[in-house]
Amino acid sequence: MPDNSPSDTPLPLVSIPGASPTRLNESWLIISLEKAATRAGHQQWPLAPDVAQAVLHYLRHDFARSQIERDTLELILRRSLEGIGCPAIARHFELATSSPSINLAALAREAPLEILFYHRLAALVDEKVSTLASVLRLEGLRSCVLSLTGSASWRTSCQKLNDEIVHFIRARAQTLSPSLLELTIW
Repeated sequence: MPDNSPSDTPLPLVSIPGASPTRLNESWLIISLEKAATRAGHQQWPLAPDVAQAVLHYLRHDFARSQIERDTLELILRRSLEGIGCPAIARHFELATSSPSINLAALAREAPLEILFYHRLAALVDEKVSTLASVLRLEGLRSCVLSLTGSASWRTSCQKLNDEIVHFIRARAQTLSPSLLELTIW
């Protein structure tokens, strides 16, 4: 008999219009549920992990497809919340953005002066952190630094700017969302 443990049965990919399908995970659902609970007036809602685990169990064992549309997943969560007597949270439920990202290299091309770059970066980090689930990805840091410094190769000044950008992003994200679970900069 096959083992149907969580590690053997992958969760479906979530199909979101305009984005690449993303593998569903427990923390994504928990944060989405906690945000809905907060919007419904429940600052601390201890049932989020249990509801997430129940829905994930259903998706692993009873959902026959390898991909699920965002609307379908949200409907499943809303019905589950209504079924356990949480209609207010169900009304506020929407799947949080899974992995917002910022392309630092593209941003440096759009705003080639450091002051403009930092101003635009601050606005983007604020926007992404306010809507994210648990992850913020920033990509193209090396290319960004080379572009802003006007260097063809890595120098001491590049490392200094690299460190300043990383510090700025971490401080800004931490200030806006102390519960941010993962910040990836590369």
